[in-house]
Amino acid sequence: MILLLLFSSSAVLAQQKPEIRVAFMDFPGYSELDESGRPTGKAVELTRRLLNEAGYEAQVQILPAARIWLGLESGDVHLWPGVLNKPGLDNDTLLTERDMGQVGINLYYLAGEPPPDWPQGLRGKSVITITNFTYTSALKDILADPALDLTLHKSNSHSGAVKMLLRGRGDYLLDYRAQVDVVLQDLNMAPLPYIEVANHPMRFVLSRHSGFVEQLKADLDAAFDRLQAQGVELDVTKQ
Repeated sequence: MILLLLFSSSAVLAQQKPEIRVAFMDFPGYSELDESGRPTGKAVELTRRLLNEAGYEAQVQILPAARIWLGLESGDVHLWPGVLNKPGLDNDTLLTERDMGQVGINLYYLAGEPPPDWPQGLRGKSVITITNFTYTSALKDILADPALDLTLHKSNSHSGAVKMLLRGRGDYLLDYRAQVDVVLQDLNMAPLPYIEVANHPMRFVLSRHSGFVEQLKADLDAAFDRLQAQGVELDVTKQ
């Protein structure tokens, strides 16, 4: 009887799945801390639901971008919901197959100004960007193109970046659509004119150094398919 109990206990433990360490960037409405310091938001809840459907518990944190990159490289962070566009992380990460919405990056300008030709219309102008936020490699190449002679200004926050543009401290703002939408709502402002310069699918970015990345990827893709078949809205931008 004792041997049978030990065997049963070992079988249960073998079937248990690891707790997944999930990291989010601060993204109002999507991933942020509530008044009690608990991570909340549409992206947080969708991630929890998919992990729960896949049979995993989640340990969720809101972290700066630099700590997320280091965590994915070391395995301290198992999963980040986002867009893999940071050079150098390809060898350390694996993407799930299913899209959870489109992440748009826009070039904003002031009302009354003409829309610029992209990218040649930026020649000799100044562009506001967000410190430590990732842009696509193609966008970074444009910003660094010496032929455009751009002046780059940095802001530590999306709200600060929008205010810089409104005060004329830059000709354009290059930022994520969802982030700017939240700022404009908070400021009770009308939408800013923009041109869309990038649009990429949001997926789970998984660390290859967790020890279970392939199984986690398969489980999450299968969980997505099951929930989608049940009619669950899995596009975080439409929730």
